Amino acid sequence: MEAQQKADQNSGVDSQTFESDIVILGGGLGGLLCGALLSKEGFIVHVLEKNKQAGGSLQSFSIHGQRFESAVHYIGSMAPGQTLHQLFNYLGILDELDLQALDTACFDEIRIDDASYALPQGYIRFEAVLSEAFPAEVHGIQEYIRYMQYVCRHFPMYNMEVGDAGLKQKVSYESLQSVLDRLFVCDEIKAVLCGHHLLYAGAPQDTPFYLHALIQNSYIEGSYKFKSGSARLTKALCKQIQHAGGRVFRNTEVILLHENEGNILGAESRKGDFFKARHMISSLPPGLTYELLNSTRIKPVTKKRLANLPHTAPALMLNLVLQPKQIPYRNYNIYCHQDVEVWKDLIQPTKNHYHSLALFFYEDKVHKGWASAMSVLAYTSYSDWKEWEQTYHTTSDTSGRGGSYLKRKEEVTQQLIQQLRPHFPELNQQILYSDLCTPLTYRDYLAIPEGSLYGFKKNVHDLASTNFATRTKLKNLYLTGQNINLHGVLGVSVTAVLTCAEIIGLEDLVRKIRRASSHLV
Repeated sequence: MEAQQKADQNSGVDSQTFESDIVILGGGLGGLLCGALLSKEGFIVHVLEKNKQAGGSLQSFSIHGQRFESAVHYIGSMAPGQTLHQLFNYLGILDELDLQALDTACFDEIRIDDASYALPQGYIRFEAVLSEAFPAEVHGIQEYIRYMQYVCRHFPMYNMEVGDAGLKQKVSYESLQSVLDRLFVCDEIKAVLCGHHLLYAGAPQDTPFYLHALIQNSYIEGSYKFKSGSARLTKALCKQIQHAGGRVFRNTEVILLHENEGNILGAESRKGDFFKARHMISSLPPGLTYELLNSTRIKPVTKKRLANLPHTAPALMLNLVLQPKQIPYRNYNIYCHQDVEVWKDLIQPTKNHYHSLALFFYEDKVHKGWASAMSVLAYTSYSDWKEWEQTYHTTSDTSGRGGSYLKRKEEVTQQLIQQLRPHFPELNQQILYSDLCTPLTYRDYLAIPEGSLYGFKKNVHDLASTNFATRTKLKNLYLTGQNINLHGVLGVSVTAVLTCAEIIGLEDLVRKIRRASSHLV
């Protein structure tokens, strides 16, 4: 009913009808990757993006001439032969991405109080470094690696293989906490292994071990960054779609999906345009997708359940433009925790104090070896920002949130800078400009409830509630995106392959992807 009311508000003046083989809702990574894969198969694809800029979490933006990432600061599984490398090679876009490997001796530095630990790439080095730091835990480290690799082998598509879809059920029942407690005695090593848990924002007793394993494994095997920005991936995927005769429509918000007897006929935009297609793919969260439908196939109880599912914690991102030649550039990331309780901010957020921070660095193009900027990731409570919940702000809609919001942003900015001082004592004098992205920023730009970077919170005790099939109860409507299987560039990419396979067949698609990379391994 609500979707129909929105449609009725349109004037219909100067509206147009566009026809294609496939319409995709949402121009984030999931939608664009589906569009590029299907375009390569000969389909005409129209991607509908509500914002001025496509890319979703891949968006970059500029502050005082300095480029910053919205969310994607580094990716895993990018070494030759690994899943993302295979996929991007198949699409023929590797050379356009300007990828840079992170330091092999340390892709992530984990700081716990005054102690520092390097997580290196490659399992031999990974085991050796941790065993030297924790000699009493050598057996547990070996078992941790063995079990992590064993778990990863139970997810065929994660390895770009066709296998039993039910295989993962055998390794999905253990929580991260239970595995760590079984393997280790020392709390410090547990904290080190989970030191970059800000990448999935869970809680140890609820987070499935497989989620941790899939993410950790991907970075150990191949940690890379987009040297010139993750927006290059957006540009490459859009170009693929356009070269095949498709289009990416920006500033195009879909307000209604038209359906007849379980078949989607097309999508109606707020401007009154109609996008007709044989197949419809939505990369929006499932709940938002179903709110666009007036279909008896999707029960009200389903919509209610989706609306009540918990999301991962809301994020803050402080972006700092630095004075030249003041802070050395790190070709790795730093995760700072005040003590071994590395999960504290996600379990019990505290206003005006942040137990854990993640630091990402940008190299100065002129003064090599020095950082031109850095981004600081922290987690917060949505209740801290609820006062401004009814406001909205993007580059397309520049409505302000008011002076009280700006004051709150400045308070948080100064608190984060103060907590960085033990690591960078003279930071105040080294900052040229600062800008804070709040949960409302992420909500408005990425269409994610409450500014949650990673979508639905995975709970090992109730996995069925947050696992979704790519096929829906409507004949030609499919789902993709971070809420379906796994978040992150790798998780969303694997899901995009599965979504496209509903239309073109999985075995044939995987064979083509693997064959294209066979000579590179």
